[in-house]
Amino acid sequence: MQLTTYPQPYLFLTLFSILGSFFISIFSYLHFRHQYCVLTQAICSDLDNIITNAYSTSLQGTNLETQSSKIRAKLEAIVSLAQHSLKESSQRLTEVQQIVSAISHQLKTPLSNILLCSDTLEACKELDEDGQHFLHAMQSQIHKLEFLVHSLIKMSRLESRMLDLHTNPALLFPVLSKAVSAILPAAGHKGLTVEAHCPKQLRVRFDPKWTEEAIFNVLDNAVKYTPCGGTITIHAEHWQLYTRIRVIDTGIGIEPAHQNDIFKRFYRECRAHKEEGVGIGLYLTREILERQGGYITVDSALGKGSCFSLFLPNER
Repeated sequence: MQLTTYPQPYLFLTLFSILGSFFISIFSYLHFRHQYCVLTQAICSDLDNIITNAYSTSLQGTNLETQSSKIRAKLEAIVSLAQHSLKESSQRLTEVQQIVSAISHQLKTPLSNILLCSDTLEACKELDEDGQHFLHAMQSQIHKLEFLVHSLIKMSRLESRMLDLHTNPALLFPVLSKAVSAILPAAGHKGLTVEAHCPKQLRVRFDPKWTEEAIFNVLDNAVKYTPCGGTITIHAEHWQLYTRIRVIDTGIGIEPAHQNDIFKRFYRECRAHKEEGVGIGLYLTREILERQGGYITVDSALGKGSCFSLFLPNER
């Protein structure tokens, strides 16, 4: 067997070319990896600035031929479109709020005059039985319209930040008692059992007037959608960061698919249309709680009732 031998210089050249190719490959890998890291870091930095609303749309002094600058130019176009869209949406929302507020205030005066006229007619003894029937029906519709107008005014004031909520440490028991007392006549008419449990010395940071409104709205819904002979239970519990107010009823319940929708403006389930209401109460409750640093959740099952949990930040 005969072995083939190569000249020594050829071996050195072969080894050198192999080592050269190896080092060039490593250098190319490191170079492209460095460029990739720089590019991704620049993109992440720009995205962070967009999120924090600190993005600068100026490309002066940058090389527009680089890949990062091309991507940054695209981000600039996206930011400009998003800012324009956000500005238009904000303007439209402001216009709608102003229109709602103006219409609501304009309706207050004629409503008051109609109520005055209906009260005058009610005092008239010359009305026959049919006249009295139509008068009471008219008064019922007027009170519904009056409730809607007042609800729209509250909603527009909260959304437009015209109304300041003053939160201070205070006892929760008196506010909860007022809210419960307000629903007792309607609950008694349906034969509902209402139980409330709240420590008298429990202190929470909240706005008493608007928090009473928020609690009442949840209790009012519980009365409306709980069948006769049912039960409504209220529990106030002190947690580490929040105080939770639970409103538990044995009502008709809420479908899982609609449990987020009930906090939207003017939303009402199909099964709820037979009851009086306009779909603003729970929306106002959520807005009032969030304006105070709190929130609201619901846990419900069809035919078994609902549990609304209202969370308010503690005194500290």
